[in-house]
Amino acid sequence: MDVGQGGGHGGGLWPRFRLVAHGVLGALSVPVLGLMALGGAHAWQVAAAALAAVALHASVEAALRRPAAGFALASQAMLGLVLTPMPGRTPSALPSAACFLVVLWRIAATSRRLRAAALPVAAAGVVISGSASWTRLPGDMPAWTPAAQGVFELGAVAAVWAGAVAAARRRERAARAERERVEAARSAERARIRRDLHDVIAHSITVMVARVDAAAVTAGDKGTREELEDVAESGRDALGALRAMLAVLDAGRPDRGEAPPTLGALPELVRAATTPLHRVVFEEEGARTAVALDAEAAIVRVAQEGITNAFRHLRPPVAVTVHLQWRETGVLLRIRDDGGRGGLDTGPAGTGLAGARERVEAAGGVFSADPEDSGWVLTARLPTKEQR
Repeated sequence: MDVGQGGGHGGGLWPRFRLVAHGVLGALSVPVLGLMALGGAHAWQVAAAALAAVALHASVEAALRRPAAGFALASQAMLGLVLTPMPGRTPSALPSAACFLVVLWRIAATSRRLRAAALPVAAAGVVISGSASWTRLPGDMPAWTPAAQGVFELGAVAAVWAGAVAAARRRERAARAERERVEAARSAERARIRRDLHDVIAHSITVMVARVDAAAVTAGDKGTREELEDVAESGRDALGALRAMLAVLDAGRPDRGEAPPTLGALPELVRAATTPLHRVVFEEEGARTAVALDAEAAIVRVAQEGITNAFRHLRPPVAVTVHLQWRETGVLLRIRDDGGRGGLDTGPAGTGLAGARERVEAAGGVFSADPEDSGWVLTARLPTKEQR
């Protein structure tokens, strides 16, 4: 896998490296080549060094889009440069030779697959350069000079390679953190959409179907009754399709960024759900105390889920009681149904109860759903603000 330097061909440190390579190293190499000629080098030797310098600068440009090709060209140019005999000096001391380090940075920073191979290749080049310098050592030069030069060059190669790898890993970590941030935002949005679909749309369709069923039972005209039954059946089909869609979306944790419903929504929720065949009663016991916003939202959504479940799964007439009790130990919500006239075949189970449990537990409470007599009871125990 290749990782672009600084996020692209022109990003990060690469434009500065290219500027230094061409504007500084190239400019310095011209007088050095002149000094080589004045120092007794043959024309072919100066020409070979100049050709190698041109190839090194070309490798910098080649590495911009093809780091492997640029590194191969730089390695060959350096090999030709160090093998060119030059009286009185080491050819690798030509300033343009530092272009090799620029290309080494490029390949180590952009290619995880090739960076491991680039380091031994560069080290081998240093060894070859040191060996060539040793064989041409003038008599008046100390024997440790090529060794010191070799150590310096190896240090430079290792430092450049390690710096490039560290920079690449920093970019990779930053890119991974950004991907995780985007994925978390996407998951939170999917969770919000899912909750809106389930808590608002699914509940509204369920209540609509219940009202149509009630109207069909009380309708005196047979044709009207059949039409209403068809409408109710279409509503149930839409509800089934909606549940299938919800199964694809992640439930996620509650999104603290949305405006949660408050306890003031409970009476209207109960009133809107009541039909001639669906009697929903709201009871409240004890003095209200302050609860956190997420706990209020959990109470409203669990009440909504209890009503929705009763309407979906029970044959009317159905009676549902929403009982809210304030205690010293917290607030207790119970939603009971009487079982209606039996169950309805509504297909696979939905995810509403799981979502209700997640909401309650995220707010620091405890949730349960248990059979009781002929019906079911949903219970949510939540702490007050003082208890959290």
